[in-house]
Amino acid sequence: MKPAITLRIASALAFIQYSAHAFLFLSARPAHGADEIVVITAMKSHVAGLSRSYWDFYFGYGLMAILSGVVEVVLLWLLAAIAKERPGRVRPAIALFIFANVVHALLVWKYFALVAPMSFDILIAMTLGLAFVSSSNQVVASGLTRESGDTGLNPGHSRRSE
Repeated sequence: MKPAITLRIASALAFIQYSAHAFLFLSARPAHGADEIVVITAMKSHVAGLSRSYWDFYFGYGLMAILSGVVEVVLLWLLAAIAKERPGRVRPAIALFIFANVVHALLVWKYFALVAPMSFDILIAMTLGLAFVSSSNQVVASGLTRESGDTGLNPGHSRRSE
């Protein structure tokens, strides 16, 4: 399968994952009793001269997780466009996203034990693994190797043109 297609599939999977996270996170309404509200309100931290509650940190980190998901979806989609022309150029970014999704799956398992998000992370990492392997195959098949002068690091410039 072509790397551009697998990157688009990974982007779509990430879109589903982070859309579900955003919907569940933003629509959840905690049902705290009066005793819990007193405890959460009392759990204040003073950071950089500001007073923040545990709830402020929790909600802020949830929003940051949504934002990082949006960034992943968009970057994977953009990498797919690059992979159509220069599949070797996207390999380092694909490797980084594989690493990030595997580590995220481990963190989700350790700290939340939630099967659905962990499964999506593993599925996305596997799809990205296919993109990584297929981008390598396309680089070799097209003859764009370091030996032929194209390192893939500087578009429009190769050792052959010197």
